[in-house]
Amino acid sequence: MIEQETALPATAPAEEPRWAWPPLFGLLEVQFGAAVGYLQTAVPYWLAKDGMPLAEIGVLSGTAFSPHAWKLLWVPLIDLGPWRRVWYGVSTLLTALLLLACAMFPEPARHLGVFTLLLTALQAAATTAHAALNGLMATTSKPSDKGRTGGWQMAGNVGSTAMMGALAIFLATQFSRQVAGIVLATLVLASGAGIFWITERNDPSTVPTGPLFKAAVDRVKSIVMDLVKTALSRDGLIMLVLCLAPVSCGALTNLFSAMAGAYQVPEHTVEMVNGPGMAVTGAVGSLMGGWLSDRMNRKLAYALMGGATAMCAFAMAAGPMTTNTYIWGSLAYSFANGAGFAAFAGMVLEMVSDGAAVTTKYSLFVAASNFAISYTTALDGHASEFRGIGTRATIAADGLITLVGISIVALIFVLFLRKKPAATTATA
Repeated sequence: MIEQETALPATAPAEEPRWAWPPLFGLLEVQFGAAVGYLQTAVPYWLAKDGMPLAEIGVLSGTAFSPHAWKLLWVPLIDLGPWRRVWYGVSTLLTALLLLACAMFPEPARHLGVFTLLLTALQAAATTAHAALNGLMATTSKPSDKGRTGGWQMAGNVGSTAMMGALAIFLATQFSRQVAGIVLATLVLASGAGIFWITERNDPSTVPTGPLFKAAVDRVKSIVMDLVKTALSRDGLIMLVLCLAPVSCGALTNLFSAMAGAYQVPEHTVEMVNGPGMAVTGAVGSLMGGWLSDRMNRKLAYALMGGATAMCAFAMAAGPMTTNTYIWGSLAYSFANGAGFAAFAGMVLEMVSDGAAVTTKYSLFVAASNFAISYTTALDGHASEFRGIGTRATIAADGLITLVGISIVALIFVLFLRKKPAATTATA
């Protein structure tokens, strides 16, 4: 529940709450999409062209994406006061600067350690801004618009990730990798300006009522108690297991551009598939996944969308190694992945709508999910070395790993979820 603002004197008319416009959260996700798309699409493609094996690319991607998992170490700071907009703004500026640094870095394949460090810092900045935005989404969106807000955010997330990654490849082909970095950094700053149209809600619990140090300590205690209460609750523990399991990771989207050579895909086709193609299919999948998750058990919807990605992976692995297989396999997987991400957002928003640790709780579950994405990406990459099968083994492994995750969900459902006592739950 969103806390009510402090009541005005009886002589003054009550001020109408200023709720955020749902599509605005799609725009504010561009900074996150630019950082993730750069690492997910552009970097693997360039490193593969430079001759780096897929297994090494998978390890680099898994390492650089890891801040999305362990950001929980610093995200509670965002909940200390009403400064989520400031956190978003500063982190977005750092994202733009680190994009420039990565783009200007000379011969990354020859200095892989430093390049990986830069990419990891880039993801840390982007995911911090993303966490602040999640907190704003939970506290500034109208209660009746929660589902629509989550759908727009995920559509912006998936769509901009695909578009920004492909744009980087296109600009690097036409001009240089440095130009690609400059353009992406500019887009990050321009889209981030939308934060000025978000009005952060007043939270009386963040206003010091005594000495500053005591107030800060009390706030930290409130955050920790709210986080522990949620995480150790029956529903919280079940949610953590669901997030840590490889149910709907969509890890192949981190490697599709690096697989283009195995399918003999022209560079322009790689740009179109991993850019506009995945942007559209991912966004449409997100909107449809959000719609579906509002009309059934959200945990079940999450598992179903994971099953859809697994089926897409198996179909692609069984198909001929041709350009058409690459195109249709990647786009179908992107659609299912977008739906899975939206189902995930609805599932999490259902649990973190109130309390002192809104941002931290959301980040806890997102971090667990991103940890699953990181280790699945690395496992997918290593699978390419299985008996020399190569790319086909990577794709099939992703489907198998996903089925393992869904089996865990099924076991949880049998043991816990179907026995859940009837209760009125808030909808996201």
